[in-house]
Amino acid sequence: MGASGQSSSNQPVWPVEPYERNTGSVGRRRIVFVGASYKFCHKVLRDMLLVGGFDDVELVVHDIDPEPMNIVADLLERIARQQKSNVRVGRTLDRRQALRDADAVILSITTGGREADMRSWEVCAKYGIPVAVGDTMGPAALARCLRSVPVVCAMAREMDELCPQAVVLNFSNPMSVLTGAIARHCRLPTFGLCHSADELWRFFSKVFGVPKADIDLEVGGVNHQSFVTRVLVRGEDRTRDLLAAVEASAAKLEDTVLETRTHEVDLQKDICRILGVWPSTGHTHLAEFYHFFMTPRRIDRLRKDLRGTLIPGRQPFGRTPCPEIIRRWAYGPEPVGDLHLLTTEHAHEVLYAFFTGDPFTRVLNVLNTRPYIENIASDACVEARVTVAGRTVSGAPLRLPPAAQALVQRWTTIHELSMTAALKCDRDAARQALFLDPHVTDLYDIDPMLEDMLQALRPWLPGAWFDN
Repeated sequence: MGASGQSSSNQPVWPVEPYERNTGSVGRRRIVFVGASYKFCHKVLRDMLLVGGFDDVELVVHDIDPEPMNIVADLLERIARQQKSNVRVGRTLDRRQALRDADAVILSITTGGREADMRSWEVCAKYGIPVAVGDTMGPAALARCLRSVPVVCAMAREMDELCPQAVVLNFSNPMSVLTGAIARHCRLPTFGLCHSADELWRFFSKVFGVPKADIDLEVGGVNHQSFVTRVLVRGEDRTRDLLAAVEASAAKLEDTVLETRTHEVDLQKDICRILGVWPSTGHTHLAEFYHFFMTPRRIDRLRKDLRGTLIPGRQPFGRTPCPEIIRRWAYGPEPVGDLHLLTTEHAHEVLYAFFTGDPFTRVLNVLNTRPYIENIASDACVEARVTVAGRTVSGAPLRLPPAAQALVQRWTTIHELSMTAALKCDRDAARQALFLDPHVTDLYDIDPMLEDMLQALRPWLPGAWFDN
């Protein structure tokens, strides 16, 4: 059954995704959202109800802040009732209560929120380091790791105790580090979900002028910077003319969360010309992985989209404001809009495959244990195309070409050092992560920048950082 129809007025618009209705059911399952995300929670329920098979689940929203928890839970309730579903919605500020007997845990958190992010951006600004997105690579991403890894590892131990049969889906960034940390510290199957690599199917369908189903890709790397090593169009290998086809098209990359945003692919084309493989994500998200684009000579092409501007005399940030569209959907006079449109997050498909055993294949973030990428360490968290069928995860191994492999190896090493630093309060590991970071250009800034970062983030860090 195809999804179609026009979006209602004043509503976000995301691309129309084809889908088929499930014929089975996952049964009575307890699915817990840890973090009342305005971006993801409602999307998961929308998709569940659209594809079917989830009519008898219980959703539990947990957050440490009652305001977003109640808004998100109220929105989920309204969607469920509007769709005449049996889905039940609960809410709790108690994490252990939320996790007890869960069948699935969906994680979307930012430890310290906007204030912690801004403090890390301010430290970067002090040392002349631009911040692009700040959630994956760069000193600001290390700061996120130091704040969040201890939290998710403590949660992993709780999940082993309270819901040992559950599956974990992680939406939180830094995706590679947090997904890898959870997977290493609990026995639960753990997957990181990000639409950035999956969006490549839509992009190349536009490039070659065919339906998305006619595109097949070999892709692997790390979150927000995977590489397409092979493109098949209706079974024909088009890898050699990939770049020429992109140049001849007007296709742009799309990013869909609360709205659809388009990004130019100029930086992706520039990387592809050198490496011979096509990278996922474009513009500033791509730029933060490399030392080529935010240099004094090149930064003007990105400057308007960079973060970390110092605000003299600013007041501390409070909670993240609720987007107006979310508040209107939850409490406004009009029905929740666009419930006939599938979103692009696909959590429902992973859950359906895990609970029923029906296989589902997509790009996920997983430990490289099989390995899924042959020339990357087996304990690294990689982004790879895998098939989930119950508790079985499989995937054809991919071998990255030498230059791409060297980049991915460097990034996974930074991730490993960041995780070690966060768990052991290890300054040496943090220094080494910064030493390898593409945006740290002055060796003698590493020590003072790290100390400034630790002091700025002190409210959200383990006390062991400051014991001596």
